[in-house]
Amino acid sequence: MPTMTTTRSDVLKFVKDNVLNISDLTRTSKLAEILELYADKMSDELFVVQNTRNKNGRAVIADLKFFEELLRYKEAVDDAIDQIMYQIALERKDEQAEISLAQVISELGLDVNRIAHLSEVVEEE
Repeated sequence: MPTMTTTRSDVLKFVKDNVLNISDLTRTSKLAEILELYADKMSDELFVVQNTRNKNGRAVIADLKFFEELLRYKEAVDDAIDQIMYQIALERKDEQAEISLAQVISELGLDVNRIAHLSEVVEEE
């Protein structure tokens, strides 16, 4: 198990080596070097690119094959969650609710008038 010091040094090394700003990519050959890294084999190496003028302007550069693999994992997890939720719904479909609608509305702070209006709109359609 990594120690706190090792973890910190790993994070600092990642930031130093893999967090780039736009200038790093436009004024140097860094982007070509990154793409070359991905050319011959799948790589799990990631690079974070940020806009120095807008810290919210951030993106990740990743090997396309690695990214596709990550998407397949995400899809598998999403499908598994959907199946579990469906199974739970099937198991509970005949159970009596232990909480009243009024209590749900109250606890969630829902607007009863808005709910009534929406139910009328749905009935009209």
